[in-house]
Parts: sequence; C-alpha cells; structure tokens
Amino acid sequence: MKVLGIDPGYERCGYAIMDGDALMNYGVITTPKRLPFIERLAEIETDIQALITAHKPDLLAIEDLYFVQNITTGLKVSAVRGVIMLAAHKARMHVTEPKPTEIKKAFTGNGKADKHQIMQTAQILFGQNRTLTDDAADAIAVAFYGSNARFLV
Repeated sequence: MKVLGIDPGYERCGYAIMDGDALMNYGVITTPKRLPFIERLAEIETDIQALITAHKPDLLAIEDLYFVQNITTGLKVSAVRGVIMLAAHKARMHVTEPKPTEIKKAFTGNGKADKHQIMQTAQILFGQNRTLTDDAADAIAVAFYGSNARFLV
C-alpha cells in the first residue's frame, strides 16, 4: 500500500511517500509569503496533485489539527487540509487523520516526542544522511503511521 503522508501548513507543507516499509520520496512544499492566501492554496493543490499523479498513493494520512493559540493560523491550516483532502478524494484515495500524539507514539514510542526526536527517528529508520527539516520529518512520521495504521491498536 502506498501512503502519502502530509504535515499540513501554508508556508511549509511537509510530504512523504511510503510504499509498504520503504520511504520513496519526501520534501517540503513552500509558498512565498508575498502571494495572496488563495494563490498559496492553489500552489499547494497543484503540487499535491502532481505528487498523487506521480506516485499514485492509495491512502492520504494527514495530521489532524491540534489546539493552536493563534486562531487565524489554525483557520488557514484548516483550509490547507481541506484542499489536500479534496485532491485525495478526487483521486479516490482513502483518508486517515491521526492526532499528533498518535503519530508520535507510533513513530517514536513516545506520544510527547519533540521535533528533534522525530527527526532523529526518521534518520535512524530510513537511513537519511542529509539533515531533515522538521516539516519533512513530521510528514515521514505521518506516512509511517498511515503505512502501519492497520497494525496499531
């Protein structure tokens, strides 16, 4: 089963593709601050569509929103999630929305793991020698969760 894992954001949106236990691709979609928000959403949608077309994943695993102190940021990230989920729906993909603590527990064994622990785990599990951004590492963790969700209790 191929999984597209997403750590949603409108400035930086992490993505990772896993096929079974193999990490196939990962990175970060970035949008310029100078662009109007609607254009940033369009750019994210275009990039997600390209990933779906290129890799043909079966499942979208997208991190659920957690409490944010800035409601404006939370609303914008919700819009990004909506665009991505719509793209997945159009591609007839299944969708799972794990909570951050579920992802961290499945990936590191600690539901309260910090960014450094997630990056370190990604490097250890997948032999990534280059430095990972936290957005890419988070997306790898989300894809890992999606790849293993059927085994998690």
